Amino acid sequence: MVSEKKLMRLLLLLLLISCSTPLKYKYSAGQRFLASSSQEESKVARIEASLKDQVIFASGMDATFLVVKLFDEDGNLLTNINPYDLTVSASEDVSAKPFALKQGVYKTAILPSVKSPDIRLQVEWKEAVKSNILILQTTIEPLKDEMVPVHHEYSEVRSHGELSISRGSAAPEASTEEFSIVNVGENSIVSTPDSSRNFSFEYPEHARQNLALQVDDSPVDDSPNDTVSHTMHSVFMFFPRKQLPVVEQLEATIDVTLPTGEKIVFQKESKEIVTGVFEEGPVDVGPDRLKRHYADLKYKGYGIVLRVNALGRIPQLGQFKNLKIDMDYGLQGSADVLILNGTTGQRCRRPKTDFWENRDVSPIEFKFPTDKAFDDYLKSKCGFSIPKPVYMPR
Repeated sequence: MVSEKKLMRLLLLLLLISCSTPLKYKYSAGQRFLASSSQEESKVARIEASLKDQVIFASGMDATFLVVKLFDEDGNLLTNINPYDLTVSASEDVSAKPFALKQGVYKTAILPSVKSPDIRLQVEWKEAVKSNILILQTTIEPLKDEMVPVHHEYSEVRSHGELSISRGSAAPEASTEEFSIVNVGENSIVSTPDSSRNFSFEYPEHARQNLALQVDDSPVDDSPNDTVSHTMHSVFMFFPRKQLPVVEQLEATIDVTLPTGEKIVFQKESKEIVTGVFEEGPVDVGPDRLKRHYADLKYKGYGIVLRVNALGRIPQLGQFKNLKIDMDYGLQGSADVLILNGTTGQRCRRPKTDFWENRDVSPIEFKFPTDKAFDDYLKSKCGFSIPKPVYMPR
């Protein structure tokens, strides 16, 4: 066995070696513009660099800010330095915007690539003065178990390639809390105009507690003046919750990794599922909305999936209809919750109030922030546990 003292020396040596390795990537701010002839630039003697966030979700869509203070030989803060003289060096490939002077400091956004390892960063002025080296820790694991929760006044939505991504207004401005993939047809899944299937992968506050996939089937309204929504809502939660949902937009596919580590792979152009843990069937566009089934998605993975449905309402709340959710894959019925064990094939049906308070609030918090607490519930009420480990999909 290696003694604790020897282990600490080894870790220190590895740290020194890693810090002495040259940074691989250098990002210039762009073409240098001549400073105003009426204002002489000072000479930078020292650079202090810091990160707004020490740990960031390596989604390929979440960024943080690198903040830089510049000082002269006398220790005076400098604000007349041309930002185009500042460059960033990094140990991993990132996207970096030009520096901008804001409130006496220079800032730039740093966007790590999807699933990026930890990143070492350093700022230079005219390749003559260097800052301290910073370590930006990157992860795809949940940053915490339990939500605060944070109150959001509105949601900000923007496009990102083939996706729609969003965050609550109180979340960090360069972060995401949800991404959506929408199939608008016409194809084998969405066969009629004005119908759609929307997949929303939710990870509010980057917490484990409310990791979920909401799928909304929107058939053509046969009664446009009807005040009742015809949208068929389904919410899925996957266990174990080992990571946040991660999406990769490849040349021909959109690959989503679920909290279990399993995948759903969408055809990029049509947004149909082509492989992964869900077998997909078409949106039900039958004329009688009361007889339509919910999203035809059959889980074929090895983990635990919890499914809940509702027509035109929030699925987690209340029992709006008496028809219980079916014990096969949950395509019919909206009363109660279906829990499916992908490894053993066992099913369990339980009341919604076991998992959410019956209160119309936002967010609606899942009662089990940790997998251990949910596993204890499964053992007590369903007679099975979360499979360990969860293997890759069939």
